Amino acid sequence: MVVVLPSGMEHAHPPDLDPHTVRLGRPRGVAVVTRYLRMDRMPFRSADLGSSELHHLCDRSPMRELARLAGLVRAARDSGRFGADFAGWLDKAMHAVTDRADEVGRQVAAVRTAPERALLLAAAMFEETPADTVYEAWHGLMRTVRHEEEVTTELARTDFGERLAGLGIERDPDGRLRFDRLAYADAVRTYFWANFPGVRNDLRDWIGRAAGLRGLTTDDQLNVVVRFGERALAVGRPDHLFDLVARWADRATGTPCDPRAVVALELGLGHERFGGWFRKRMYECVVRPGSLSDGLTRVLTTACIQSLSATHPDQAVVRLHYLAVRKGEVAYEAREALFDLAGRDRRLYRLLIDRLRDRARRDPHRAEPHLQLLTELLRYGRAPVPPPWPDLFLGWEAVFSQPPTEHWNPLVSSWLNAAAGDSTQKMALDVMVGATRGRAAALHRLYAIACDWTASARHPSQAAIAALFWQYIDHAQYGRTERRAAEPRTTEEAR
Repeated sequence: MVVVLPSGMEHAHPPDLDPHTVRLGRPRGVAVVTRYLRMDRMPFRSADLGSSELHHLCDRSPMRELARLAGLVRAARDSGRFGADFAGWLDKAMHAVTDRADEVGRQVAAVRTAPERALLLAAAMFEETPADTVYEAWHGLMRTVRHEEEVTTELARTDFGERLAGLGIERDPDGRLRFDRLAYADAVRTYFWANFPGVRNDLRDWIGRAAGLRGLTTDDQLNVVVRFGERALAVGRPDHLFDLVARWADRATGTPCDPRAVVALELGLGHERFGGWFRKRMYECVVRPGSLSDGLTRVLTTACIQSLSATHPDQAVVRLHYLAVRKGEVAYEAREALFDLAGRDRRLYRLLIDRLRDRARRDPHRAEPHLQLLTELLRYGRAPVPPPWPDLFLGWEAVFSQPPTEHWNPLVSSWLNAAAGDSTQKMALDVMVGATRGRAAALHRLYAIACDWTASARHPSQAAIAALFWQYIDHAQYGRTERRAAEPRTTEEAR
């Protein structure tokens, strides 16, 4: 076993383990960059990485920045716009990492008018999208920040192409816009979010509308969402990102959930600093008594399945449980997601059984939705393979201890069918009878369900399984001690 302690946890380290302790240090930066470049099958020699500027960068930068540097080298190569040799690609990447912030600062200082600055930001947010879409997003941004249009006709103003050229923005042969310098758009976005804090609310509202402009493909939309999310999180505004999650989700119509909302939420959940904030926000949404829109419910369900289940599966179970006890088609989708998640992991399966038993016992007047979920969870096909009999016993015990009994039929029949088709599942019959704790009403109900099941039997094995089940019921019924006169009876027995 290996235990990895995070930085600052030295007090949790027992002194007697010192001989077995290995301290992890920062890997050599050049070695990290070399590994990334080799993974990208980059043609280079060791001597190509010998510059003092590169070594200085590698010695000081965090690993994520070194990964970004290698990614920019790859982007320079793949673009075909920055030469044909490794030295040129590396040079462009180094400039992008070290010089872009100053370059953007100088450009913004030189561009004093609101339309030009708005166009610069719009092109950065919508880089690689069609020029007409950037034009529309640009004007949408100016309306959002309440900039008054010029009174002259557009034909009398500087044309769009001239404005783009003056800002260092070019059109590719497909009509999509891009900056003429590597990674310049990212630096522009970073600059505006860092240096114009007063317009961040406006930028959120602008992206909320502009990310759905016509002419944007789904990939284009998601790129815009990621770009906005990265900047909002970088300046400590996770609420801006979640605002858009809810806004896009609430507008969704039909069964599929809005992919923009899903990507935005998953970006937040995966963030090193704000992941916990988003998990808490999801919890607050699902436990709130008020209604959730179908769109947001679907987004939360999808995020639990695709993201939260991989990093915090227990929390995914809790949030899906709250969604599953709501009403409507979206609650059914959350139930199926919950059962699928629990059925793939024995620990999660037991966790869900315990949660449902606890909720059913804590408030008997509101127990039915939890009992119904528990009854469905305990059916054959929902449990992990091989079946965890002790966990099933606890769940069946909770189900058989209180009404309504009409939910029992599909549960019991599913295990009778399983035992008829697979002799290794016969254990379920004995465990199920034992879970009644000898209560006469429950045993009678199981007997009646088996009778109905046998009446529609199509195979001789079903009759044999029913006979075995009845035998277990008889043993439980006639072998139990007489009930004490003062012992209270259950509601089911009183009937």
